[in-house]
Amino acid sequence: MNAVIFCDGGCGWLAPLSRLPKALLPLCGRPLLAYLLDLLADSGCVEQTLLVEDGRELSCQFGSLYRGMPLAYAHEAPDHAGTDTLVIPEPVLADFDLCAALSVHQNHGGMTALCIAVTEPELYPMLGNGQAFTGCCILSAGMPLRQDLYILVRQEQAQLYPDAGTWHRIGSVREYLRAQRAVLRSGLKTAGIRTSQGCITPDGQPDNRLEQPCCTGAGLKIGGNSRIRGCILGRQVTIGSGVELTDCVVGNGAYIGDNVVCREAWIGAGAMLMQGSCMEPGSALGENSRLGEASFLRRGVQVYTDKRVPPRTDAAEDVRSSLPVPLELDSGCLCGELTALGMLRLGEGLAACGDTAVGCAEDPDSRVLLHTLCAGIALAGGGCLRLEDCTLPQLQAASVMGGCDLLLYADAGAKDCLTLYGKGGLPLTWQQEQQIGGTLAMPSGLGFRKHRSGMIAEGSGFAALYARQLALRGGADWGRRIEISAGAPGLGRLAETLFGGTGAPLVFQLSDGGRRLTVYGEDTGFVHYEQLLLLCCMHRGRKGEDAALPDWFPAAGDRLMETYGRRILRYGREENPRARALALAQRFSLDGLELGMELTELLAETGESLSALLAQLPPLYTTRRLMEAGDSARQLLQRVCGDPWGGVLQENAQGAVRVLPEGRESLLLYAASSDMETAQELCGQAEAFLRGYC
Repeated sequence: MNAVIFCDGGCGWLAPLSRLPKALLPLCGRPLLAYLLDLLADSGCVEQTLLVEDGRELSCQFGSLYRGMPLAYAHEAPDHAGTDTLVIPEPVLADFDLCAALSVHQNHGGMTALCIAVTEPELYPMLGNGQAFTGCCILSAGMPLRQDLYILVRQEQAQLYPDAGTWHRIGSVREYLRAQRAVLRSGLKTAGIRTSQGCITPDGQPDNRLEQPCCTGAGLKIGGNSRIRGCILGRQVTIGSGVELTDCVVGNGAYIGDNVVCREAWIGAGAMLMQGSCMEPGSALGENSRLGEASFLRRGVQVYTDKRVPPRTDAAEDVRSSLPVPLELDSGCLCGELTALGMLRLGEGLAACGDTAVGCAEDPDSRVLLHTLCAGIALAGGGCLRLEDCTLPQLQAASVMGGCDLLLYADAGAKDCLTLYGKGGLPLTWQQEQQIGGTLAMPSGLGFRKHRSGMIAEGSGFAALYARQLALRGGADWGRRIEISAGAPGLGRLAETLFGGTGAPLVFQLSDGGRRLTVYGEDTGFVHYEQLLLLCCMHRGRKGEDAALPDWFPAAGDRLMETYGRRILRYGREENPRARALALAQRFSLDGLELGMELTELLAETGESLSALLAQLPPLYTTRRLMEAGDSARQLLQRVCGDPWGGVLQENAQGAVRVLPEGRESLLLYAASSDMETAQELCGQAEAFLRGYC
């Protein structure tokens, strides 16, 4: 007997959730079709199997020979002659005595329909005798092949084989989960997988947080206080702490954050469930989709492939397209949909923290954002200082001169179009982040606490005053000409008015935002930002003053200042009034133009060359590397550093490595050492270490 399996049948329920053909749907780590081929090969009565399919995925997976049984592939079923044929209209999970069914068929000839007794008649076509038709038939030689044989069976043109064992059709999420549990609880020992303590694992050593029965793939990572019961977990699955999974199917490469609860749910390959999310029975999260923090999928709800469900969403209907992502504050960047409601909520959060300086770049879209932001702050009763067509350094200075506690810069041409800082460009404090983030996360209503509008003041005069103050600091000719390289046109025009000089050129390269500076000279090569900050510390130390630097700066600064009997004051998210006040007074760590001014003053006062000054510094080389970590970035930082805002990953005699959040889905690796080769090596080792957690 030969067998024909139709593998290209429609599968509408699957398409929104997975790109796999139905025949390749994994059941406990193996394709669905593999179980059916095992049944045919074990029977010993099937000489050849023809797979009718569209595409080459099946042939790449199974080849031309399966356990000694020849496999053939065709786009349509041909006529057959000379032998009986088993026709299977779709890939199914079945377990029955095929040889006994063939023996009954050969005694009668013609057409034999395989039937079963079922308790859920809606899953199978029912016949008049109370039996359910599985859809499979054995045809005698010469009978035409067709996928739909139910009509012939209903017309009583076939004899019935009433005891066809166990069948699982897979036509919905519920049936797929049921088939997974059937394989799991049957104790099947599949190729390359061993069973131990009731769990199917790659190495036979199940994790003690797995409650039998479970099936896991290689590379499983589970956090503390998690409970996994009756689940099928694919390869490279990452599960956080405090997770509860019961009777779930989790695809390869899925990520499940802390305190997630799921019951009888399907989580597709590459999908992500963020912290505190929940899935009810029968729900499904499609491949590469994301369920936001504290979101909820109701019973039977499906999220289609590559879709995003925002945080704190209660989804009661299928998610066929990504839902609007509300504004979120992440590492000083405001991410999400810029809706009117989002602007109003943002205005409420800013107003609660004090007055805000708001500025924008020189383009129409940025101006629209500026006016919307100002309106949101004023409606919430807050004070707003507005600077149109300004640079970020101008806005930072204006926030100090205007007595503002926050500043918000809009640049529609940048990747992160809204950036938020504390006064003068300092990092937001932890309290400010909590206040603003909590307002943005309000579930409903605006919750305005004030009943009158705030005030919008024009701040263009402060921008002009900033340029004037910088100009008064300049003018020292120390024998070198300064050339300016700046990404933002407004920043370049402002810098060109400040620096002059004669002689061999020295190039000042300002970052796009203007907060950082690097220098290039023919005799020095590139002088990076950290070395320039060390020079400024030297300048202040020689004057008998302390210096303020960000908390991520290497310890080389502290050692340098100790030689002058002074020290470095560190500022960051923690409330440190003295360090923050000193940083605002010195400004060279917050403003690239101020850093350039500090450098020219040092050169003019000492009369030494830049290369001579650099030779007096302790050796310091740094490497920065951006690493994409997807939506697991915060969870990854929590696991490796104990803090979602990052920290020291490694510190020894060779150097130090810090890891910091960079936007919503990226991490910044920052390595410092006494030589560049070691810094690069440390950075590479840190990245490889973190990749193991992704």
